Amino acid sequence: MIAGTLEGYFLDIREVEFVVEQGNVYVVRNKEVKQKSMVTKLRILADLKADEQITDEEYVTSLTPNELNSLLYSTINPQSVTGLTVVKGGIAGSLGATCGRVFFSTKSLLEAYWQAKSEEADTNLILLKKSTYAEDVQAVEIGCGVISSEGGYTSHAPIVARSLGKPAVVYPEISYYDDHVMIGGNQVKEGDYLSLEITSVDEPAIYLGQATLDYPDIEKNGVKDLLSKAKRFSKGIKILANADTPPEAKQAKLLGADGIGLCRTEHMFHREKRIYDFRDLLITKNKDRKQKILDKIKAFLSKDFEEMFEIMDGKPITIRLLDAPLHEFLPNEESELDETIAQLPELAAELTKEEMRQSFLKLKETNPMLGHRGCRVGISSPEIYDVQTSAILEAALKVKQDKNVDVHPGIMIPLIMSKEEMYLIKNGQIMEGKESVKGIIGVIREFMRNNELKRQPFEVKIGAMIELPAAAISAGEIAKQTEFFSFGTNDLTQTTMGLSRDDINSFLPAYTEMDVWKNDPFQNLLDPVKLLIDQAIQAGRQVRPDLSTGICGEHGANPEVIEFCLGIGMNYISCSPFGIPIAILAVAQTNLANTH
Repeated sequence: MIAGTLEGYFLDIREVEFVVEQGNVYVVRNKEVKQKSMVTKLRILADLKADEQITDEEYVTSLTPNELNSLLYSTINPQSVTGLTVVKGGIAGSLGATCGRVFFSTKSLLEAYWQAKSEEADTNLILLKKSTYAEDVQAVEIGCGVISSEGGYTSHAPIVARSLGKPAVVYPEISYYDDHVMIGGNQVKEGDYLSLEITSVDEPAIYLGQATLDYPDIEKNGVKDLLSKAKRFSKGIKILANADTPPEAKQAKLLGADGIGLCRTEHMFHREKRIYDFRDLLITKNKDRKQKILDKIKAFLSKDFEEMFEIMDGKPITIRLLDAPLHEFLPNEESELDETIAQLPELAAELTKEEMRQSFLKLKETNPMLGHRGCRVGISSPEIYDVQTSAILEAALKVKQDKNVDVHPGIMIPLIMSKEEMYLIKNGQIMEGKESVKGIIGVIREFMRNNELKRQPFEVKIGAMIELPAAAISAGEIAKQTEFFSFGTNDLTQTTMGLSRDDINSFLPAYTEMDVWKNDPFQNLLDPVKLLIDQAIQAGRQVRPDLSTGICGEHGANPEVIEFCLGIGMNYISCSPFGIPIAILAVAQTNLANTH
């Protein structure tokens, strides 16, 4: 009774000291119980809400986004790592915990995976490399975690891992040898077990050996109930997901996404053995074969899009046409070139190994992130954007007709820097003496003719990804050709500040220690980047008042960035699926703070 009275007053469990004298109970002291888990804290809040001792508003504002974060990911059972060597430090790329055998290349990891699968053995595998590239996506998808020694929060491995909900850490102090690596003075060989625990409150930890994991259940731990309440207060802005595959779309929907704000199509080219078809397309000289390859690419892209439209069931999906540099699709090593030859017998009959090597070398770049990528690919090789657009349209029509599902596709053009680029890619161009460029509008017209449609069966929104200062400055002109702006804040930070997200680690500690920056600029927006975004939105809406604007970079789930987005009137934010709950809570808490 006394404990209940105290807990009712303080709205929390209390540690009570009391004495009993002559049958009377006297409370000597009571204090807060500080060492309670987040699960316990959330359960207490849920009980208080059920007993109507706190309001919905108090319920939603009693847990910080950072605290909620800790309830979404697996953790290591502390008893299971007693006696294991632990190496701490590095950069938390993607939160969570995992345990698996470690492999030093995509090839060796995939071989180990399929062997383990055939033997019904342990298929939990961790990829460990200096840095990952586009061809490593399949290993990240199949594996259970990633360790790299180069890059930062927004480098390749953490971004892919975050979208898949798998833990990733960037640990610079790794030495590489022929048959092993050294981590914190400890030798690790391929096939050895490692365990990772990456949290938002402690240093990343790499355990040498096997740990036992504890998995969250958002139904039982109260997260889903909290989010349903928070959704009531998260009005005024849509919370979308960055999702590139059907499984990611399912995860995003489960976690409460209002749709998909960024589907990165380049990731679709790395599933299964599709990268070989794309390599074939890039260097074949045979026009008939090129068309056959385009048809094959269209078929597998359309299948993926169909699944995603069906999963999202009427929610909008914005699909970004190819953004990655062509450089990322090329074979990097002799063994990869040999594998490409083995997978593409028709190309091998057309070109010698040396001719292939030279063709690939012509596409390699010194600085690919500022090179042949984004809309530049759409202009130099318009057939790539044409086939992607056609696949989107065909998939949307099939799902609408066969499944009776409403579809709301958006097509986003990446790396735009001028109104001329946007006009050409959207509207096409009639060329004298050579094949005309269809443009997105031309592909839509062709789609209508081929399917004998008198009217367009669904709306297709066309927008620009603003990730260059030139685009932000020219926003008023670009807006004349677009229906939405999506700010790619990773690249906008790189190009505005002259920073490399892959190389910032060498000086980031000095900058934060000396208060040049308060945080990593790839996790929180710097003022010059905010200024460009604000100016671009204002300029765009002067031309097109109904212009939809949002953010889709890795900053999207940061509560401070969300507050900024709400403040300048953005229509949506888009973030990785596991960032959706954080964004929902952050939006709700910001809205509630602004109403009081």
